[in-house]
Amino acid sequence: MPVKVRCSSCDKVLTVPDAARGKAVKCPQCDTKIAVPAGDADDSKVIKPKKKPAAAAAAPKPKKRVDSEDALMALDLRRAEDTNARICSKCGYDMHELDEDETECPKCGFDIEAGGMGAKARKRALRGPDPADFYPGLAKNAGKFVGKNIMLAWRTDAYTLVCLLISLFCAFMYLWLSAWPPRAFFALCFFVSFLVIPGWLWYLDTEVIKLTLERKDKFKKLNFDFFLASSKGVIGVAWALVGAGPILLLPAMLGYYLVHYSGQPEWMLPVCIGIGLLPIVWMLPITMSHMTMPISVPAWMFWKVIQFWGRTLGGCSVWLMWILVTNIPNFAAVGLIAGVWGNDIQNIVQTMESNADINRQLLAAENAPKGKNAKPVDITAIGKPVDVDFKPLIGPVIILVVMCLPIGFIAMFNMRINGLFTYYFRDRMELVDKAKDYKYVAKARRDPNDDDDVPRTLQQDAVEGAVATVVCALVGVIGGMLYGALQGKPMMAAILVGGLYGSYFAMAIAQINLIVTGFKEKVWWGLIVWFVPLGSVVFIIQHWVVARKTAFQLITAIVLLMIFVIAVTVTVVADVAAGGAPPGV
Repeated sequence: MPVKVRCSSCDKVLTVPDAARGKAVKCPQCDTKIAVPAGDADDSKVIKPKKKPAAAAAAPKPKKRVDSEDALMALDLRRAEDTNARICSKCGYDMHELDEDETECPKCGFDIEAGGMGAKARKRALRGPDPADFYPGLAKNAGKFVGKNIMLAWRTDAYTLVCLLISLFCAFMYLWLSAWPPRAFFALCFFVSFLVIPGWLWYLDTEVIKLTLERKDKFKKLNFDFFLASSKGVIGVAWALVGAGPILLLPAMLGYYLVHYSGQPEWMLPVCIGIGLLPIVWMLPITMSHMTMPISVPAWMFWKVIQFWGRTLGGCSVWLMWILVTNIPNFAAVGLIAGVWGNDIQNIVQTMESNADINRQLLAAENAPKGKNAKPVDITAIGKPVDVDFKPLIGPVIILVVMCLPIGFIAMFNMRINGLFTYYFRDRMELVDKAKDYKYVAKARRDPNDDDDVPRTLQQDAVEGAVATVVCALVGVIGGMLYGALQGKPMMAAILVGGLYGSYFAMAIAQINLIVTGFKEKVWWGLIVWFVPLGSVVFIIQHWVVARKTAFQLITAIVLLMIFVIAVTVTVVADVAAGGAPPGV
């Protein structure tokens, strides 16, 4: 261990190695030789060598006693501080052995020059990575991530394009048709297909964040589910209402006041709403970070999101910058569509809505009861549908299709940045990455190998068979609605006939399933079910357990068929009795 000795001439404290014990060292300040003790002494004590006596016979002279008041008056406090010592002002640690450039206390981390915690101590106090490491090499990391998952980016482009085309087709059919049942059907299809686009991006963003938190950069497998993506889109809409709605409420109210009470132009309202959307997009990486966690409740509390936003303002600002920069082409395309074709699209929508209303009135006039007591309907007063020029829609559709081509690459680039943001700022956002785990204990032991041998109950077979038939009937009903709307037929008659054909279709499927079941038992049973009259009945009776599901499907189809036949007959008889012609469907 090093030994500390004090120079007898200049009082300088020296730290000498252990090998110098029993030897003399030279003071670097006054060149005085200092003897180092040879014994093991406590290293924490400074050893002061004895001074040589001037004369052996010389006796020390008694000192004159000084009055205490005079001693205090003669005390110079400016010389009380040891200028060579470096003591930590927080914990008192002696830092004289450290280099002069080292100002941070190794014991408590206090920086004696900065007056606070040092950089090393702050890093040691962090539970996760340093947020300062988020900024360097951010774009390069995100670009490499897109390159390693390029097929997923192309798949995102394809999903977006297909869902966009489906939603545009449904919107067009909604405006083109006049009857409300098919219009409601296409409106539902529009919302389901359109919500797939933000829903898939929402789901993909959470998966990218999870992958980044695992310190990985390539997906092994990520499947696409149409209805899962649509449900995620519903979650996004719900968050926009609950989590972002209160933030947007104030600027929307301000814009409404300026337009309706202050005489400002109408474009002031969308401008205020756009300004309100900016902080919502700014806070979106915080929301997606919490949505990825097992406990996502903080993402729905806008006051917590605002609090986390203040802690991570730098990282959110960088993410917002990349969002705005990478989506400049999309913003320009939307502005081009609104500026060039906006009025034409609005006129086409209004004209198609007017035509649909006229067609509904004409159809109601044709189906009005006819007789002596019936009031005549003036068809000329209703008007005629107007021809619509659909050429202005070609340009916007082409631009929208082109916009879908890079959307996967842009989205995954920004999602990777969001993932890195979550990784580096997770401590400041207080992410809840653990949920309470419940353990269920079975009351009775059972062999897991016996799960496949559990027999199906009669209730299960009855419900599944009936549901399969009802689904086929509903498909027929929807097809009849569309056929009646497109051909201008009476809607009720078209629905009934569609249900009739749907029941026929369900019966045919049940018969095919019964034939397949017969062949699985024996070949000759399959032939009997296929060709012999009432062979199906005999097979069901003989093999009730394996054929009862198909039997319930067949019975339900027969019942629905009888119901639709009776309904169609009653409708035809009622029309004939009213003096009209039978509905030709």
